[in-house]
Amino acid sequence: MALQWGTDTSITITAGSLASAANRSSAAVTTSTTANITAVKVKVSVLTTATAPSGNKQVIVYAYKSEDGSTYTGNSSTTDNVDGTDKALTAIGSPTALTYLGVIPLNQGAVAVTAVGVFDLPSIDPKWGIVLYNDAGTALGATVSASYREGYYN
Repeated sequence: MALQWGTDTSITITAGSLASAANRSSAAVTTSTTANITAVKVKVSVLTTATAPSGNKQVIVYAYKSEDGSTYTGNSSTTDNVDGTDKALTAIGSPTALTYLGVIPLNQGAVAVTAVGVFDLPSIDPKWGIVLYNDAGTALGATVSASYREGYYN
């Protein structure tokens, strides 16, 4: 048995031009019913603008999950208001019920570049998604995209 990787599949998230200090959740992803899925890789690509990032110079990437397909971690009316849809979030709680995946550092200065982060999803749940927090000190560029690949044994 060898580990195989599935096709690169888009995650629906409308985070282009995401304002500084703003949050956005993706639409939920339904994990494939293919047997033997053991890993999921998530890729997030962020276009910056020609305005130099300031402060923390990063985009923080979180995951949310659901074991039943309808109730999500981070589902509160006041913080982490994740409901499985692509939407702006009012706040991320401190502490948060979201799972920290990592950061995309934005150290490029005053030039527009595409910064990419690849993250391992720490658990395989029936439904899951991502949340982006723009901690760059400036708005993101017009193009922000995300995708995933499932790893499985055949």
